[in-house]
Amino acid sequence: MKTIRDEKCRDQLIARLNNLKPDTKASWGNMNVEQMLSHLVQAGDLPFVTSTGDHSNIFSRTLLKPLVLYVLPIPKEVKTSADMDQQQDGRTPLGFEIDKANFIEAIHRLATLPENHDCLNHPFFGKMSAKEWCLMAHKHTDHHFRQFGV
Repeated sequence: MKTIRDEKCRDQLIARLNNLKPDTKASWGNMNVEQMLSHLVQAGDLPFVTSTGDHSNIFSRTLLKPLVLYVLPIPKEVKTSADMDQQQDGRTPLGFEIDKANFIEAIHRLATLPENHDCLNHPFFGKMSAKEWCLMAHKHTDHHFRQFGV
């Protein structure tokens, strides 16, 4: 499984990030590139900072979480919650270059956590270990980078 804990995987994501341009267009979805970067920065803060409500349920915590983490790709056009949607209540973009730097900082912060670090709950999947957060961060970032063709 690809994870941001693996330095090679992290470096590959950063190389893809550096292929983004302020005018890169999405292949699907409604976000522009600055909103996507802000969304990834906000997602990278979730293990540390409560910025969303708990949208989990028994189904998402027990069945969907392992499927999404270990089996299925994240499908296109999955709607996120309003508090993670930059066109609604999500984190306001701070600008392309600033959020690129913030994203790199966020993935390094998460990637270097000890595996036994007590992370905050995921808003949809509930309790996740640092290892699971790093798997999810890679999968989520890859999903959005594919959305923007990098």
